[in-house]
Amino acid sequence: MTVFVFTILFVSIVYYFGWYSLPEKIDPNDFQEPPPQNEVLKGAQPFFFQGHTDTAFLLIHGYESSPFTLKSLGEQLHASGHSVMAPLLPGHGTSLSRLAETRYEHWYECVRRVYVRERSKYRHFFVVGFSLGGNLSLRLAVQYRMDLSPSALILISAPVVLNGFLNGTLVVRDWRLVFTGIARFFLGPVTKRRDLVSSDIINPTVAYNEAYVIPPLHSFRTNVVKVKKFLKYITIPTCLIHASNDKTIDIENMYYILRKINATEKHAFVFKINEDISTRHELLTHERIRDKVVHYIFSFLKDHDDQFHFSSQIISRYKKDRR
Repeated sequence: MTVFVFTILFVSIVYYFGWYSLPEKIDPNDFQEPPPQNEVLKGAQPFFFQGHTDTAFLLIHGYESSPFTLKSLGEQLHASGHSVMAPLLPGHGTSLSRLAETRYEHWYECVRRVYVRERSKYRHFFVVGFSLGGNLSLRLAVQYRMDLSPSALILISAPVVLNGFLNGTLVVRDWRLVFTGIARFFLGPVTKRRDLVSSDIINPTVAYNEAYVIPPLHSFRTNVVKVKKFLKYITIPTCLIHASNDKTIDIENMYYILRKINATEKHAFVFKINEDISTRHELLTHERIRDKVVHYIFSFLKDHDDQFHFSSQIISRYKKDRR
């Protein structure tokens, strides 16, 4: 009996610290200075395209990713005259050693600063978030729902849970990452499973594809869930886009967000990608799906506001796709 009780107690302690870990003292204002240009990976640079309309877009990239993922979309939005901005989140687009120093609070503070600085300059302000960026977008919408609210949200492959239960379903993408709370003290970079790394042939990226760095990953995992209880406060129009067979962020996340937000206007677009050489996660750069994703984004914008301005090239493509 004593052995049994001891075993249960030991397992409980390991689970608790593996899941939650010890608290960290984090100053969100740290790591907000941009990295030296010579340390930024080619293609990972942040961008700002100044437009001439009263509409702007804040594009937020994903975990371990960079603005490269969103640049093509940004260029198409700017071609219609709109302002587009995409910051480089702290620790990203440089090296794994820089990423290891940063946490979720630093990434959110970076996005929040850009949003507060730019929001009041435009009548319409859309926030587009991919993966981690989608979660940060939800947090922005919650924090500024009473004033300075975004005009709408566009969330692509956005998580509210990495490992855990959603809609009665156990979501676990990589069992090695369940106990990050303990692993962050002992493990260095953990090599990624080959099936969780996309081929550049079909899905080009500028990202950290070789390994996980445990401390920031633990911060990511434990913080994305915090927005769940606040989703009911999101009432602005929201568009969700996800692949049904996404290997990185389970589609149950999209269904959960869709069900919990109180938006008066909800759009959800689901794709199934029939190949096995990518994670089916980075939809905006995926050779077979990126044009459809952009089409649905513009479709959402047009349905949201029929007076929304597009370039003649995009209007032509939009009408062709509608036929």
